[in-house]
Amino acid sequence: MQLELSWPVDLPVNKLRPWLRDQLAIHGHPLRWAITAIEPVGDHRRQLKIEAVLLNVQE
Repeated sequence: MQLELSWPVDLPVNKLRPWLRDQLAIHGHPLRWAITAIEPVGDHRRQLKIEAVLLNVQE
């Protein structure tokens, strides 16, 4: 699965991993995942591109 997520401006880097896992859990159980790109979008915002292998994928 490929996802694009907006990194919240108020989320520090040391809290990013648990936040990403929570976001992935919405779609299923994350088996493996990786951040494949981080792109700036506008003022102080960043877009994350995530590739993940999920079990029990929910739609």
